[in-house]
Amino acid sequence: MYLVITFLEQMEGTERAIRRLREFGIPEPLVVRARSAAAALSAEVPVFAGLRSLALGADEDRVLLVSILPAVSPEEMERMIQRVQLEMDADDPPMGRLVALPVIAAPTHRRS
Repeated sequence: MYLVITFLEQMEGTERAIRRLREFGIPEPLVVRARSAAAALSAEVPVFAGLRSLALGADEDRVLLVSILPAVSPEEMERMIQRVQLEMDADDPPMGRLVALPVIAAPTHRRS
């Protein structure tokens, strides 16, 4: 089992990224809105002397797509990630980055 995390560069690409993941067999992701470290730190930067301008663009939200992929071989997972990443890199601008992490244990059933 793998935890697949997609780090998107622009929020506008969320729908397209979800479609792409589905096309490659990666299950429906959980969409997580996040703030970059620069955005979190810029909230503490004094407004005077234009210091906040050093964190230009830091207020933009980021999007993470998180999926759990059932058991596949490590080789198959690596090929899938490489294919999806190639597609993401071909976008103009590139869509983002994709990583897959092995999961030691995850419940496969829900409580009633």
